[in-house]
This record gives sequence, C-alpha cells and structure tokens, in this order.
Amino acid sequence: MDSVDRRDFLLGLGAGGLVLAAGPAAAQATPAQGGTFSIGLQDSLDTLDPTFSIQFAERRILHLVYNTLVSIGTDFSVKPELAASWEIENDGLRYVFHLQDGVSFHDGTPFDAEAVKFNIEHRLDESVGSPQRSRLDPVIDSVEVIDPLTVAINLKTAYPGLLGDFADRAGFMISPAAVAKFGEDFGSNPVGTGAFTLTEWVRGTSVTLDRNPDYWEDGAPYLDRIVFQTIPNTIIGLQRLRVGELDYVDNLSPDDLRQIEGNDEIKTEAFPVGLWYSLQWQVDKAPFDDLKLRQAVAHALDRDRINQIMMNGQANVANSPTPPGLWWSTDAPYPYPYDPEKARALLAEAGLEGGALTLTTPSTPIYRRLNQLVAEQLGEVGLSVTLEPVESSQWYSRVVSKAVNFTPMSWSQRADPDGLFYILFSSKGHANTTGYNNPEVDALLDEARNLLSPEERKPLYTEAAELIVHDLPYVPLFFSASFAAMSQAVDGVILTPDSIPRFRYVSKSA
Repeated sequence: MDSVDRRDFLLGLGAGGLVLAAGPAAAQATPAQGGTFSIGLQDSLDTLDPTFSIQFAERRILHLVYNTLVSIGTDFSVKPELAASWEIENDGLRYVFHLQDGVSFHDGTPFDAEAVKFNIEHRLDESVGSPQRSRLDPVIDSVEVIDPLTVAINLKTAYPGLLGDFADRAGFMISPAAVAKFGEDFGSNPVGTGAFTLTEWVRGTSVTLDRNPDYWEDGAPYLDRIVFQTIPNTIIGLQRLRVGELDYVDNLSPDDLRQIEGNDEIKTEAFPVGLWYSLQWQVDKAPFDDLKLRQAVAHALDRDRINQIMMNGQANVANSPTPPGLWWSTDAPYPYPYDPEKARALLAEAGLEGGALTLTTPSTPIYRRLNQLVAEQLGEVGLSVTLEPVESSQWYSRVVSKAVNFTPMSWSQRADPDGLFYILFSSKGHANTTGYNNPEVDALLDEARNLLSPEERKPLYTEAAELIVHDLPYVPLFFSASFAAMSQAVDGVILTPDSIPRFRYVSKSA
C-alpha cells in the first residue's frame, strides 16, 4: 500500500470495547501506473469461490478479486479493510463492524451490511456445504443489520479467532447477486469488490485479471493487468524470470537462489515466516495407528541434515506446529531426537522390522527431494519406502479423500493460533485429514477459543502442542526459509507471515 493514499491503522482501546481507528501515514512516492505483472504459479486451482476454496494457491488470486472484512499486516496485526473499524462488546460476544462507504461489487451492486449478512449466513448454511462452516457454526449465533453500513455479529461464545478468520477465506466478500446468477458456476465467474476482475481462466495454463476501474481505494490498483502463468517447477520459473517472461516467482529455497546469483536485474525478498513442513499419515488406519511405528519414524529422521540439504541450514527445525517469534510459540523440547538405534528398537517392539511403507510424492521439486531424503533415512533403520508419484493437481484432493496415507505436507500460519490448531488437530477440524482424535486436545482448543486474553490462551496452546507432538499425527520437520524473486522493476509486493503474497498494490516501472 505504498501510495500517497495509504492509511496506517493503529490499534487502541475505546470506551465501548476494542476499537480500530485509522490515521494518515506519511506520504510515499507515487507508484508507476499501468503495465502487466506476470507471476509464475506452480500449484493447481480448483475454484475462485472463497466459500469452497481449499487450495493454497487460490488465495493469491482471491486477495485480488475480493476484499476481506479485515486484513493482516506483516506482523500478523489485524487491520481494517472492508470494515473501516469495529468494536468488540459484551465480553467478546458481539462484534460491531462499521463498513467502508461507497464500495460496490464488480457487477455494480452495493457492498453493504446486507451483503455481509448474506456472506456469513451463506457459509453457515448447511446445504451450501462450505468447509468454513465447521469453524463458524459453533461460534456464530446471528448476524444483525443495524444500518446499511453497520453490521453486528453475535456469538454463542467468546471467540478471539474471529478476526483472524475474517482476514482469511471466511472474510472474502462475494456478490450475492452474482451467486444468484451463476449458482454452481460462481467459482468460474467470481465477482467481488477487489482491485482486479477475472478476464480469462485457461485451466492449467493461466489466469488473467484486469484492473477494476471502479475500485474503492483511491489511486489503487496501479497495474493494468496481472497474469498468473502455470509453471511446472521453480527451475523453469526462474529461467523464465531471467529472460523476462515472468516478473515474479516465489516458494524458492536457498538452493534455488543460486540460479540468480549476481543477476542485477532480479531482486529477492524473504517471507517473514516460512511454511511448516511435516510428514503426515492416517493415525486411525494401519499401519500408522501404531504409535511405536510413528515414534520410530520420528527418531529415524535427521531433521538437521534435512535442513542442511534442503534449506542450506537456513530453516528453523520445527519442534511443534508453531514457529518461533509468535505470542503462542512454545519452547518445549522435542521428544523424538534423531536416534536410529531407538528407532530400530521401537520397530522391533512393534514387530515391524523390515516393514514396507508407501510415501506419496507430489510432483513438485521440494516434495520430491524431501521424500527422497526421508526414504533414505528410513531405509537406514530397516524400513523399505516406496515413493508413489502423484500429480500436484490431484495430490491434495487425494489427501482430503484419504486416498493417501503417508505424505509430506506444508501449512502456512494464521493470524490467530486457532486458525491452524483447530482445523488440523481438533477432531471437528475441516482440514483434519489424519484422523487425529484426542479428547484432551479437543478440550484445550475449545477452552482457548472461549478466552480473549493471549496470556490466558498461551498455556492452553502450549499444552495442546505438547500432546499433539507426543501423539505424532504429523512429524514436524522445519519452518522453511522461503524467498520470492522478482524483477527490479517491480515494487509493492507484500510478503506476510501467512505465506500468501499480496499483489494488490504492486507497480511496475518501465
């Protein structure tokens, strides 16, 4: 948002509850106007309807076509977006949002309190089948239109993760009129309030977005067009970046950056928090329903060596799902240090010496390389590992349908710990693809959802993390050292801790 119209939002306390207020920021240099920004995209896209979106890559585009009710900053602070300000009242049971004035959807219909009410109730409607319902329905009691620009959300129980949800998929506001018009085809005909509109989607090849001339933020956007071009891997992406066919590539490891060393026409930036890489399995299905097998695999993995080989030692080895530096981070020791002899002993106790495992391998370089290292290290303790290739476009849907039992995985952090802990580790979480079910963890996560104070919530997440790590639905590996590379002509890319780059305010000089 580096424009003369940028607003710096300050968090403060008001008499009616928690209030977010806006104040002018220092003037910045005027960004260049016009041009096309080309982005290399490795991952597949299924839908551009945020109601149903689950693919990681889709959020890059969703943040351009839509706006969220609130947004997050580079420090995970929550900031206004379509909601200009809000109050939290009644001990956290009522959120009153004051909406931006003069905002319209791409189809010309107004964005107002009725639209917010529709969006939330649409996701809560059991017949719609949104994966977000499992997060929202237990906490939202009702949505109340106070006036055209004021909407209140009444909760069944205090839920401090609500603002974090509204900065993510649950907060993307879609046009009610367009949903009525396109029905099930809305995901191919997305209509939001965002800075760009969908012009063309050639599935598997490219997505073209054009500037929204009626965008509500003064001066933005600066580009005429953004094109997402599908690339098979980062090697090809960097080759195309070097010759000027692309302007931006990310999800780069330290090793990838060697390809562009000394190139003065390309600059790199690091994401503030990397993706959480791990191995996951189905703990309610053989053979991984045996805790001793899971513990043996954990002890067999030399995670420091994996970090050195894959990340040049620049990643943070993960001892839990939580990276360092966040208020809910934990420094609890990892109970499964590298110990091949212990791994062999556990396999013997379980009667699994010489066992055979199948490790599903998505067709992306980082996962292929990771799986090769895992297979080598498990082989050293007597486990024979067969690598099962699968196309990236099919991989996560196979994980969700539980057609995959043993696979690598990566997750980005959310603005609130509930955002990741609940969806992955609660027995009710919509992204719980491991079959993990620990009543103690469920109780801790439910209790943490009902408290507002980080000081009260942190010990609950610490205890939950310790139980989760003991149970090993995932084997934590590392928090990646992840980079973006872009043309020197590009400015305004925002890299946030959720690993979703924001391109809304990008400009490109000639």
